[in-house]
Amino acid sequence: MICLYCEDKPVYTYLLMLKFKCFILTLLLFCAIDIWAQIPQVGNPTKEDIEKADSTLQSAPKSKNFMFTPYVAPSYSPELQFLFSAGGLMSFKVQPDNPIVERSSIPFSVGYSSNGSTAISILPYIYGKNDSYRILTQFYFKDMPDNYWGVGFEAGDRVSQPDSTTNYHRLWWSVEGKIVKKISKGFFIGISYDINQTKAGNLNSYMKEDKYIKEYGKDISNVGLGLVIELDHRDNAQNAYNGYLLSLALTEYNKIITSSNNEFAKLTFDARKYFPLHDRKTLAIQVKTQFADGDVPWSDLPQLGTPFDLRGYQWGRYRDKTALFGLVEYRHMFNRKTPNKNGNYTSPAGFVLWAGTGSVAPAYNKMNDWLFNAGVGFRLEIQPRMNVRIDYGIAKDNQAFYITFSEAF
Repeated sequence: MICLYCEDKPVYTYLLMLKFKCFILTLLLFCAIDIWAQIPQVGNPTKEDIEKADSTLQSAPKSKNFMFTPYVAPSYSPELQFLFSAGGLMSFKVQPDNPIVERSSIPFSVGYSSNGSTAISILPYIYGKNDSYRILTQFYFKDMPDNYWGVGFEAGDRVSQPDSTTNYHRLWWSVEGKIVKKISKGFFIGISYDINQTKAGNLNSYMKEDKYIKEYGKDISNVGLGLVIELDHRDNAQNAYNGYLLSLALTEYNKIITSSNNEFAKLTFDARKYFPLHDRKTLAIQVKTQFADGDVPWSDLPQLGTPFDLRGYQWGRYRDKTALFGLVEYRHMFNRKTPNKNGNYTSPAGFVLWAGTGSVAPAYNKMNDWLFNAGVGFRLEIQPRMNVRIDYGIAKDNQAFYITFSEAF
């Protein structure tokens, strides 16, 4: 059995974390059992179901299946500085005439920044036939000057800005995602996967003496495979106005690589709730936590500061074996004063306001310091229920300006 944390941690910490794991797993399983009991199992449709589906298909408006929207835009983040990127959003339906299947999307971008960074991202979200399965993948590639502050909250706070004591060169790529199968309405089970590599060069003097760098090295490769259980009752998975998501993923790393000494696990719990206020106005709440267990390399510790959590902090500045954050976001889509050519009053434009907090620590009972975050964003619906996201995030001593597709959560 892998120890939960470092050897100098007391036994009660291990027991506390084990209890927490069991509590979260039990909670999600009980929810799943309740959903299973209340909703008929997937099986052969009845005559009444077929007639109802035919009626829905006949009354549904026809729309173009394949859509592509290109873009060229600048952005700014603390780690990449001024980034000039080009890309696009492709979307389609596996079953164009099936109203229960959402549009699959493949946003992608290629960028080059003012500090010499190259960044590539491809983020496909595919809905299968009859929504019987879903495939979500995140591919990232970055060749960039980066910064490493160390492990722990205090390490991230030791300097206010990147300088010669933190910078190094990082070559990193990652293919991470999940494939889930629908068991019953809103209940999915599947696998998680993560393949990544980090190569660090031009190490600063601090990194050369850092105990994590000495232990795990500067060329790290990992392969992870695990289990995912989800309750997904959102009205739209990529831009929800209503519903909730509970997701639990346990991923084991390097168990199938006999040459690797870095065997570890990650447990991720993600809870989201969406409250419809009025006419495409939504209050969205997310609480997400991840903790790692075992011989976790410095490159793979849970981190805060990505474009999908505390927007505004530098990606990778705060890292440790346990990360936790919460966000509250108000989303407001405008209405037209006069109808458009289709006769409706909905506008493609909107804005968001958000606030949040988060922390990293060796264990949950060690989270004594917290980061605060707030921001404002502009939204433009370029395809049905798919937005361009322009966010300005404010952190403790940084700001960031993001341009991408889809909501942060």
